[in-house]
Amino acid sequence: MSGAKTMASALGTLCVAVFLTLGAVLGLGACTPGPHAEPTSTGTTLRPTSGSEPTPIVEEPTDWKPGAGPGPFPTVRATPTKTQPSEGEASTPPPLPTSTAFERARRAKEILETCVRGELTFRPPSPMRQGETREFVLHVTLGDPGAGHEKNIPGPNPVQTRAPIVCEEMRADLSGAGMTIERAGNPSGEMLVPEQGVAEWRWWVTPKDPGRKTMTLQLFATAEDGPDLSLETFREDIQVEIELVYVLNALVKDWAQPLGLTIPVLIGALGALLVWSRSKRRKAKHAANTTPPG
Repeated sequence: MSGAKTMASALGTLCVAVFLTLGAVLGLGACTPGPHAEPTSTGTTLRPTSGSEPTPIVEEPTDWKPGAGPGPFPTVRATPTKTQPSEGEASTPPPLPTSTAFERARRAKEILETCVRGELTFRPPSPMRQGETREFVLHVTLGDPGAGHEKNIPGPNPVQTRAPIVCEEMRADLSGAGMTIERAGNPSGEMLVPEQGVAEWRWWVTPKDPGRKTMTLQLFATAEDGPDLSLETFREDIQVEIELVYVLNALVKDWAQPLGLTIPVLIGALGALLVWSRSKRRKAKHAANTTPPG
């Protein structure tokens, strides 16, 4: 009886050991977590962000296959987030064109629609003398300037005519470096251009320096009402040769005439003085080259 109990106990112990061994091999114990085990996840859990930071999204490489090496690293891109205004702060819409800009554009279009190809007439003032003051006159018309109008344009040179864009109300400007130019008549320079006859502008021009100078003649279409506009419709550069004879005439008038000298005599004296100065300089240079050293 005692031997039978011992054999039964040994068989029971053997069965328990076999059962535990089979459970470990077949993985039955992994199905039941322990009392303190934490659940695991095969996915990637990212730390949630706070505030306005964008949430990164992990993109796995799509062209990599298992067994083909380490492959490319996954890239991280940020999802765009909308910026919300803080409490008490109103959102600012993008700036819109002002009503003044629209009004100026509309008015400029209206002005140019009424402009036509007109006629512009002047006499080139070249040549001029340094210090001499001469009147420069400009005629502009929308249609027929009238016969003989060029007689009112002073100057010895032939009349030149242009065909600029002319509007109902115009302003003419004349400028030039190295010259003093003063407007005669209306200080603003704005004038209504008639269809019959001419609108006339005048300036007093005084060259200050000798040489070739440039005068710039400009025409602007202006607005009689509404916003102030100046639309340039014509521009031309006029070359002017400035001579130095006026200075010699002034010298003769101031002190040469009382001494009985004329311009040819003065020019001859200046030429002789120049020749003498050059010969003296040449002799001094030759003497310096022939002096022995020491």
